[in-house]
Amino acid sequence: MRPIHWTMVLISVGMMVSTSAVAAPDEAALAERLAANAPQCGRFEQSRWMADLDTQLESRGYFEHQEDGLVWQTTAPINDRVLLSEDNDELPKGFQVIAPMLGGLLAGDWQRLEKYFTTELSGEEQRWQATLTPNEASIAERLTQLHVRGSQQVDEVEIDFANDDRLSLTLTAADCDSLDDSDPAT
Repeated sequence: MRPIHWTMVLISVGMMVSTSAVAAPDEAALAERLAANAPQCGRFEQSRWMADLDTQLESRGYFEHQEDGLVWQTTAPINDRVLLSEDNDELPKGFQVIAPMLGGLLAGDWQRLEKYFTTELSGEEQRWQATLTPNEASIAERLTQLHVRGSQQVDEVEIDFANDDRLSLTLTAADCDSLDDSDPAT
Protein backbone atom coordinates (compact mmCIF):
# COMPACT_ATOMS: atom_id res chain seq x y z
CA MET A 1 0.00 0.00 0.00
CA ARG A 2 1.41 3.37 -1.02
CA PRO A 3 1.53 6.19 1.51
CA ILE A 4 -0.71 9.19 0.85
CA HIS A 5 1.26 12.29 0.10
CA TRP A 6 -0.71 15.06 1.82
CA THR A 7 1.08 17.64 -0.26
CA MET A 8 -0.46 16.14 -3.43
CA VAL A 9 -3.90 16.01 -1.81
CA LEU A 10 -3.67 19.68 -0.82
CA ILE A 11 -2.47 20.67 -4.29
CA SER A 12 -5.35 18.73 -5.88
CA VAL A 13 -7.92 20.34 -3.59
CA GLY A 14 -6.38 23.75 -4.23
CA MET A 15 -6.64 23.20 -7.98
CA MET A 16 -10.32 22.23 -7.69
CA VAL A 17 -11.10 25.31 -5.62
CA SER A 18 -9.21 27.68 -7.90
CA THR A 19 -10.80 26.13 -11.01
CA SER A 20 -14.31 26.64 -9.65
CA ALA A 21 -13.50 30.23 -8.68
CA VAL A 22 -12.25 30.99 -12.20
CA ALA A 23 -15.26 29.30 -13.80
CA ALA A 24 -17.80 31.63 -12.17
CA PRO A 25 -18.79 34.42 -14.55
CA ASP A 26 -17.58 37.94 -13.93
CA GLU A 27 -20.52 39.92 -12.56
CA ALA A 28 -19.71 43.12 -14.46
CA ALA A 29 -19.25 41.27 -17.77
CA LEU A 30 -22.47 39.33 -17.21
CA ALA A 31 -24.42 42.49 -16.39
CA GLU A 32 -23.09 44.14 -19.55
CA ARG A 33 -24.02 41.12 -21.70
CA LEU A 34 -27.49 40.83 -20.17
CA ALA A 35 -28.18 44.54 -20.66
CA ALA A 36 -27.02 44.34 -24.29
CA ASN A 37 -29.20 41.28 -24.98
CA ALA A 38 -32.23 42.14 -22.84
CA PRO A 39 -35.35 41.55 -24.91
CA GLN A 40 -37.84 44.38 -25.27
CA CYS A 41 -40.54 41.71 -25.42
CA GLY A 42 -40.83 38.03 -24.68
CA ARG A 43 -43.04 35.14 -23.82
CA PHE A 44 -43.30 33.40 -20.47
CA GLU A 45 -44.53 30.15 -19.04
CA GLN A 46 -45.26 30.41 -15.35
CA SER A 47 -45.81 27.77 -12.71
CA ARG A 48 -46.94 28.88 -9.27
CA TRP A 49 -47.01 26.53 -6.29
CA MET A 50 -49.42 27.82 -3.66
CA ALA A 51 -48.51 26.08 -0.41
CA ASP A 52 -51.58 27.08 1.60
CA LEU A 53 -53.86 25.65 -1.10
CA ASP A 54 -51.57 22.70 -1.89
CA THR A 55 -51.99 23.39 -5.60
CA GLN A 56 -50.00 24.23 -8.71
CA LEU A 57 -51.22 26.92 -11.15
CA GLU A 58 -49.90 27.08 -14.70
CA SER A 59 -50.14 30.13 -16.93
CA ARG A 60 -48.47 31.69 -19.94
CA GLY A 61 -48.36 34.96 -21.75
CA TYR A 62 -45.96 37.70 -22.71
CA PHE A 63 -44.11 40.68 -21.30
CA GLU A 64 -43.16 44.01 -22.80
CA HIS A 65 -40.91 46.74 -21.45
CA GLN A 66 -42.67 50.07 -21.77
CA GLU A 67 -41.70 53.52 -20.62
CA ASP A 68 -43.94 53.38 -17.55
CA GLY A 69 -43.01 49.81 -16.50
CA LEU A 70 -43.10 46.16 -17.41
CA VAL A 71 -46.38 44.96 -18.91
CA TRP A 72 -47.06 41.38 -17.79
CA GLN A 73 -49.87 40.00 -19.98
CA THR A 74 -51.26 36.60 -19.05
CA THR A 75 -53.04 34.98 -22.01
CA ALA A 76 -53.90 31.53 -20.58
CA PRO A 77 -55.73 30.22 -18.69
CA ILE A 78 -57.20 33.72 -18.32
CA ASN A 79 -56.51 37.01 -20.04
CA ASP A 80 -55.11 39.49 -17.50
CA ARG A 81 -52.81 42.50 -17.86
CA VAL A 82 -50.69 43.97 -15.06
CA LEU A 83 -48.31 46.93 -15.20
CA LEU A 84 -45.37 46.04 -12.97
CA SER A 85 -44.04 49.38 -11.85
CA GLU A 86 -42.78 50.78 -8.58
CA ASP A 87 -45.20 53.66 -9.12
CA ASN A 88 -48.29 51.46 -9.57
CA ASP A 89 -50.15 51.85 -6.26
CA GLU A 90 -52.90 49.50 -7.49
CA LEU A 91 -50.56 46.50 -7.28
CA PRO A 92 -50.88 44.19 -4.28
CA LYS A 93 -47.95 44.50 -1.87
CA GLY A 94 -46.40 41.24 -3.13
CA PHE A 95 -46.31 42.56 -6.70
CA GLN A 96 -44.89 45.90 -5.52
CA VAL A 97 -41.96 43.99 -4.04
CA ILE A 98 -41.43 41.92 -7.20
CA ALA A 99 -41.85 44.74 -9.75
CA PRO A 100 -38.42 46.41 -9.46
CA MET A 101 -36.69 43.06 -9.06
CA LEU A 102 -38.31 41.46 -12.10
CA GLY A 103 -37.77 44.56 -14.22
CA GLY A 104 -34.11 44.64 -13.16
CA LEU A 105 -33.65 40.95 -13.93
CA LEU A 106 -35.18 41.12 -17.39
CA ALA A 107 -33.27 44.28 -18.27
CA GLY A 108 -29.96 42.91 -16.98
CA ASP A 109 -29.74 45.76 -14.48
CA TRP A 110 -27.58 44.08 -11.80
CA GLN A 111 -26.80 47.43 -10.14
CA ARG A 112 -30.49 47.85 -9.41
CA LEU A 113 -30.63 44.30 -8.02
CA GLU A 114 -27.61 44.88 -5.77
CA LYS A 115 -29.67 47.47 -3.93
CA TYR A 116 -32.03 44.72 -2.75
CA PHE A 117 -30.06 41.44 -2.98
CA THR A 118 -26.75 39.74 -2.29
CA THR A 119 -25.79 37.86 -5.46
CA GLU A 120 -23.81 34.65 -5.76
CA LEU A 121 -22.85 33.71 -9.34
CA SER A 122 -21.79 30.26 -10.51
CA GLY A 123 -21.54 28.24 -13.69
CA GLU A 124 -19.87 29.34 -16.88
CA GLU A 125 -20.09 32.46 -19.02
CA GLN A 126 -22.50 30.80 -21.48
CA ARG A 127 -24.55 28.88 -18.90
CA TRP A 128 -24.53 30.88 -15.69
CA GLN A 129 -26.74 30.83 -12.65
CA ALA A 130 -27.24 33.27 -9.84
CA THR A 131 -28.72 32.96 -6.38
CA LEU A 132 -30.08 36.23 -5.05
CA THR A 133 -30.77 36.56 -1.33
CA PRO A 134 -32.71 39.60 -0.09
CA ASN A 135 -30.72 42.04 2.02
CA GLU A 136 -33.59 44.48 2.54
CA ALA A 137 -36.15 43.70 5.25
CA SER A 138 -39.24 44.60 3.20
CA ILE A 139 -38.24 42.11 0.51
CA ALA A 140 -37.02 39.43 2.94
CA GLU A 141 -40.49 39.47 4.55
CA ARG A 142 -41.91 38.19 1.24
CA LEU A 143 -39.07 36.40 -0.58
CA THR A 144 -36.38 34.06 0.69
CA GLN A 145 -34.36 33.53 -2.49
CA LEU A 146 -34.33 33.89 -6.24
CA HIS A 147 -32.58 31.44 -8.53
CA VAL A 148 -31.83 32.79 -11.99
CA ARG A 149 -30.33 30.95 -14.98
CA GLY A 150 -29.44 32.02 -18.45
CA SER A 151 -26.91 32.45 -21.21
CA GLN A 152 -27.11 35.63 -23.30
CA GLN A 153 -30.23 36.70 -21.39
CA VAL A 154 -32.28 35.54 -18.41
CA ASP A 155 -33.95 32.25 -19.38
CA GLU A 156 -35.35 30.97 -16.08
CA VAL A 157 -36.34 32.52 -12.76
CA GLU A 158 -37.43 30.68 -9.64
CA ILE A 159 -38.70 32.67 -6.68
CA ASP A 160 -39.02 31.14 -3.22
CA PHE A 161 -41.52 33.07 -1.11
CA ALA A 162 -41.43 33.33 2.66
CA ASN A 163 -44.87 31.63 2.91
CA ASP A 164 -43.49 28.51 1.11
CA ASP A 165 -45.05 29.46 -2.24
CA ARG A 166 -42.82 29.11 -5.31
CA LEU A 167 -42.92 30.75 -8.72
CA SER A 168 -41.05 29.35 -11.72
CA LEU A 169 -40.75 31.33 -14.95
CA THR A 170 -39.36 30.23 -18.29
CA LEU A 171 -38.67 33.21 -20.55
CA THR A 172 -38.02 33.47 -24.28
CA ALA A 173 -37.39 36.57 -26.34
CA ALA A 174 -40.07 37.46 -28.89
CA ASP A 175 -40.64 40.09 -31.55
CA CYS A 176 -42.94 42.75 -30.06
CA ASP A 177 -45.00 42.87 -33.27
CA SER A 178 -45.86 39.17 -32.90
CA LEU A 179 -47.45 39.61 -29.46
CA ASP A 180 -51.19 39.81 -28.97
CA ASP A 181 -53.69 38.86 -26.31
CA SER A 182 -54.46 35.48 -27.82
CA ASP A 183 -52.99 32.33 -26.34
CA PRO A 184 -49.43 31.97 -27.75
CA ALA A 185 -49.76 28.18 -27.70
CA THR A 186 -52.60 28.17 -30.22
